[in-house]
Amino acid sequence: MVEKDERVELEMKIMNYRSFLRRMALDPETEARIQELIADLESRLRSIDE
Repeated sequence: MVEKDERVELEMKIMNYRSFLRRMALDPETEARIQELIADLESRLRSIDE
């Protein structure tokens, strides 16, 4: 059950960060940092699925 809760939390974070990127005009450095954060969250999500 814990993994399922963590998975849902990660999915929500990814969705929120992607939405934030679409809505905001950010400088390239900040956008790159958020993209890296999304990639890290997706990696953690994949490790739960394995």
